[in-house]
Amino acid sequence: MRLLSMQEHGMVKQTVFGTCALALGTLWGVVAMGQAAQAQTPVTSNGLGTVALSTNGQGSISICANSLSKGAETDLLVVPSGTVFAQQASTGKQGAQAFVTTETVTLTHMQPCGLTDGSTLVSHTRHWLVNPVKAGADVVFHTVGEVSGNGLDTSFDDETLGLRAAFKNGSIIAHVQGPLHDTVYLTESAADIEDPDAPQKP
Repeated sequence: MRLLSMQEHGMVKQTVFGTCALALGTLWGVVAMGQAAQAQTPVTSNGLGTVALSTNGQGSISICANSLSKGAETDLLVVPSGTVFAQQASTGKQGAQAFVTTETVTLTHMQPCGLTDGSTLVSHTRHWLVNPVKAGADVVFHTVGEVSGNGLDTSFDDETLGLRAAFKNGSIIAHVQGPLHDTVYLTESAADIEDPDAPQKP
């Protein structure tokens, strides 16, 4: 058996130390990636995942479909851009507020919540006067229609039966989690607002 020279012995030590350092570096990298992924994982709330707050100005709105978590695994709902969500005022001093989505978001059984972006929607006729919309985890918005021209279409006639039903029964809700930087103004008149006593369309 040949004895290692001092130079060869030093090279072996360097190789061992280098291998250990590489292994430790890889381990710390895996741990850091796991922590980052955990930080981005949706937090469960009321049986649904509430998406993390966006920090880049995009995806300031969280939309969830309550019905999907109880349905089949293949169920999905596509909430189109232009969908209007509103939150009625809790007191007479505070005006109601609304926003319109500017991106399409797909919700599934496995992911019933998703992020999208939107713009504050102002309508003096409908008394949506808060501008910009105020963010808050306790402020719940419900679908009320879709922007059509300069007005609001509340029939959802262009949507699938499943999405139309989800819109009308209130199973799709939204929370504004960050600032909405743009504002859209509706120019409807009182005559454009549907009569609540009129017969419902099938």
